[in-house]
Amino acid sequence: MFCPECGLEYRDGFTRCSDCDVDLTAQPPKHGEPDVKLVKVFETVNPVLITVVESLFDGAEIDFLTRSGDLQELISGARLATGINSAMGPVEFWVREDEESNARELLADLDRGSEAELLEDEPVPGARDSSDG
Repeated sequence: MFCPECGLEYRDGFTRCSDCDVDLTAQPPKHGEPDVKLVKVFETVNPVLITVVESLFDGAEIDFLTRSGDLQELISGARLATGINSAMGPVEFWVREDEESNARELLADLDRGSEAELLEDEPVPGARDSSDG
């Protein structure tokens, strides 16, 4: 027997929950997760942007889900060699529908132009250009 309120299981012979003061039922209560609608807000194959987006969302305490990221990490050897593993497809970032506008505000500056800039190598101070001879 089960309490329909708190879910506590009782031995045979009990008819009421001592904590909730309600009649017990034969089946356990069904307390599932609430339905949550997710919205895709960003995708990229750039490992730098993956890290940036994760950091932005973590800092803003926005819960997110990634799709294909774990697969990229599993085959990270290919990604490390080139910096991008486009063979695995993009990593998609999904957030709850009620967080979509906050997430999009954070990502407003991450457009195609900034992605190209993040891929460029920064010049190393004091390093010689190979064309200098």
